[in-house]
Amino acid sequence: MMNLLRLLSPTPMIGGLEIGDLAIRFLRLEDGKIKQASVQLPPGIIVEGKVIEKEKLIAALRKLHQQIDHPKKITHAVLVMPASNVYTQSFSMPFVAEKDLKETAKLNMEMVSPIDSKQAYSGYQIIGETKPGQLEALGAFVSAKEVDDLRSALQEAHFDIIAVEFIGMSLVRLVKNYSAGLKADVPYLIIHLSGDGPDLMIVKNGHLYFNYFHSWSAIQSEIGGRKLESGDVLEFLATHIRQVLNFYTSRWGGAINDIQVIANPISADILETAKKNFSASAQILTIGKYNQLTPLWYAALGAALRGMMPRSKDKDLTLAATGVDVGYYREALFNFIRGWRVMISVVLGFLLIVLGVADIFLYKTSAALTVDLNNRSLVPLSEIQALQTEVQAFNRNVAYALEAQKASDPWAPIFDKVLANIKSLSGQKITIDRFYIDQSLSALMIAKASNDSAVINFKNAMLKEPNFENVVLPLSNIKVNQDGTVSFTLQFKISSLKF
Repeated sequence: MMNLLRLLSPTPMIGGLEIGDLAIRFLRLEDGKIKQASVQLPPGIIVEGKVIEKEKLIAALRKLHQQIDHPKKITHAVLVMPASNVYTQSFSMPFVAEKDLKETAKLNMEMVSPIDSKQAYSGYQIIGETKPGQLEALGAFVSAKEVDDLRSALQEAHFDIIAVEFIGMSLVRLVKNYSAGLKADVPYLIIHLSGDGPDLMIVKNGHLYFNYFHSWSAIQSEIGGRKLESGDVLEFLATHIRQVLNFYTSRWGGAINDIQVIANPISADILETAKKNFSASAQILTIGKYNQLTPLWYAALGAALRGMMPRSKDKDLTLAATGVDVGYYREALFNFIRGWRVMISVVLGFLLIVLGVADIFLYKTSAALTVDLNNRSLVPLSEIQALQTEVQAFNRNVAYALEAQKASDPWAPIFDKVLANIKSLSGQKITIDRFYIDQSLSALMIAKASNDSAVINFKNAMLKEPNFENVVLPLSNIKVNQDGTVSFTLQFKISSLKF
């Protein structure tokens, strides 16, 4: 049945699309199989997350699209945008009714937003509770122009964006679903060196609590513009890991005792630096599924996992204008119409075939019956007269029966009187399910009472009624139901009808 529904209304597939300063990667999960494609970007097309040369970006995106789908087909994706100018901030707010949650979060985000809310896209997601009566949420903010520039180029290249997020969200989703050995209620510091720069994330209970990103170009500027070496990266990490660990302790209390490093060329040096400078264990993060992928693809994979969710259940934040997924729903509607149009055509064709076969069958049957009738001899007149005599005799017997019924006393009024009297005795605590009276005026009643006392009171009332006698209620006829009510069967005889 589910396969038939998918055939009639196929859901558009959604992949993960990561755009960085130097590369674009797309990954989509198709029935458990991975479809991936990538394009390298020459320096200068995107700088620090900003689109500098739009036409060259569109050309690169079209080249990527050719590796994925037919040139005219719309490719749906969750966009992982450059993290350079995405700001994150956790905040607390009181418990409110669900209908007021969005407005309450919006007011809180306007207070903590580092950029003008009129020129920004923002989103939030609930990550936990800070204390009884307080919700904690993670808010994210980005310049609307940066998102709009990317979406405009993507639309030119036949990409439709369902949601917009940053690399920290994608990685945490991947860790939540497929990491090996991590405990849900334990805080972790995850270190990732992407093509755009190092990313430090605090993860707990499957949620991103804090994200800190710094671009390679920014680090290079801080060291005087010279070429970056591994020692510079390790020194940067040592300084900022300490800051992040101290921030967690001051913000949420407790300490982070486990550092997870996503594999990279200097993973061993990072582990050694972490163990040397901090009282926390450090190890390489292990992904239990899709381990054929290198860490370069983790962000696109995490976004693809979001694309696999039913749209109604996707509650993660998105950094885009309201209604960004309208294209997705438009295609889903068109797919639904196309699927049912095919099904209706098939059904109508089948009905035409059935009607044609039925018409041929009925024609042949009619011809055969005509031939059979012509071959039969007519019924003798004497048989017809005998049948008419029998019919007349039957009609006379029916008339005699109707006259006898009219002459006899009507039974329905008697039944109504008895039943009305019993209902007056039973009150509202007794519900009569069935009631029988035979010709000897012996009666049987099957009923239900709210409790045992109501049954006994009803029996006593019946015993006191002068029109009834031989009132019998054996204990074996009383049964307690699962809902607490009591079913019983009562027998008695009607001694008179003076009600």
